[in-house]
Amino acid sequence: MSEIKKVRFRRSAAIATSLAAVLVLAACTSGGSDTAASADNAEPVKVGVLTDMTGAFGIVGKSNEAVAKFTINEINANGGVLGRQLEMVLADSATDAAIATQVASRLVNQDKVAVVVGGVASFTRVAVRDVIADKGNTIYIWPASYEGGECSTNVWNTGSAPNQQVDPTVEHLLAEGNKTFFLAGSDYLYPRNILARVRQVVEAGGGSIVGEEYVPLDMTDPSNLVSKVLAAKADVLFEVVVLPGTAPFIKGVVDGGYKGKIAGTLFDEGINPLIGAQAEGLIGVQDFYLSVEDPFTKSQVAKFNEQHPEAAGLFSATFNATAWYRSFYLWKAAVEKANSFDTAEVNKAMDSVSLKDSIGGPVSFEPGTKHVNLQMYLGESKADGSNVILKSLGSIKPLECK
Repeated sequence: MSEIKKVRFRRSAAIATSLAAVLVLAACTSGGSDTAASADNAEPVKVGVLTDMTGAFGIVGKSNEAVAKFTINEINANGGVLGRQLEMVLADSATDAAIATQVASRLVNQDKVAVVVGGVASFTRVAVRDVIADKGNTIYIWPASYEGGECSTNVWNTGSAPNQQVDPTVEHLLAEGNKTFFLAGSDYLYPRNILARVRQVVEAGGGSIVGEEYVPLDMTDPSNLVSKVLAAKADVLFEVVVLPGTAPFIKGVVDGGYKGKIAGTLFDEGINPLIGAQAEGLIGVQDFYLSVEDPFTKSQVAKFNEQHPEAAGLFSATFNATAWYRSFYLWKAAVEKANSFDTAEVNKAMDSVSLKDSIGGPVSFEPGTKHVNLQMYLGESKADGSNVILKSLGSIKPLECK
């Protein structure tokens, strides 16, 4: 080889080596949202919090916001997710489907959040899921007990499914000898589907439905419905009348002299104080009551109450506080399992993640269902607003999306 060729060869080798070094360095220091690599000065990861801060469900939104702040701050204090801090972006869905759609679009398209957690009423979820999960290609976590059937792409459900609440409640009532049921609910997706499940379980167990009525979502005068319930003289009133109608309806039934059992999916320490002394004896199944005794739950709820006095009394199953808490941690576990914030990779990982410690008890996604296995508790309400646990039901699998 001539001297000229040798010099050219050495220069080419040096350039190639330098270029390779630059590429390796770039790969090791990249902080993109679809990679696991992060530096100390990496940008925070934005997470969307969508809830009803105003409107009919504003009290629920105040709880949701406080739980989200509590959980995100806790995660950040323990190193964040893949070494990056989380930044909460709050959006008020205002108990209005059209507004919810607008703010959900802003979270995904302007704020560029990595995940959206949120929603209170099912009509909100239906309104925003395509904007977030389909068109926006962003993970959407629905953190609420609900009517079931949500199996959309990129959507994950961390609240209780109908079979986890309805089935054990109805089975308990039938076992006590109750045979006739009156069904009452607000006129929208959640109550109608929940009560359809009640009918199915009642009739399968040998009971019968003697009446079924629905009232407008904004109902405040329940007198007509109360009269129908009292006239039916059913062994059980199974009701899913939501705020603001819950308290006046139950008060009307109890004060009217109803002698049967009153059951539902929305009774606990969050709702009972609104009802007052007439809450005595209400029956239901939840994934959390304040009387849950495991040390992790008691410690975490005490910390929440200390850090968020503005939300005192609002950490409850009916406000989906436990589902909000577990949502961020399950997403965190999936991101870390995937070693990526990429939607497709997180989806793959989410199907099998679990939490040994979570408020209310251990929780895990049941593979193939997009829903979680939950510790459930049969509870009875007291006149002072508290609940006693009649029975710990253990972990119940969701019967969804298969």
